[in-house]
Amino acid sequence: MTTLAEVEERELLEKAELLKVLGHPERLAIILLTLDRELCVKELVEILGISQPKVSQHVGLMKELGILSYRKKGTKVLYRTTNEAVKELIEILF
Repeated sequence: MTTLAEVEERELLEKAELLKVLGHPERLAIILLTLDRELCVKELVEILGISQPKVSQHVGLMKELGILSYRKKGTKVLYRTTNEAVKELIEILF
């Protein structure tokens, strides 16, 4: 087991930020939806029933933190959960 002395403050802040992001129900839903498939913002809006700006904001934050990856397909941007630590946490939670 890792002791507090072995963990740098930067790492603690990064992990706390990750948990904070995962603590939002809409972001958690986006992660669950993109575990096994790629979805664009429009599809997420339709499935979740929330506004496009809100979905875009959530996706942008998770992309910035490395939770979601993306690829372009024509005019669409497709998102998928690729962060292995997040996948493991989701597996534990669900």
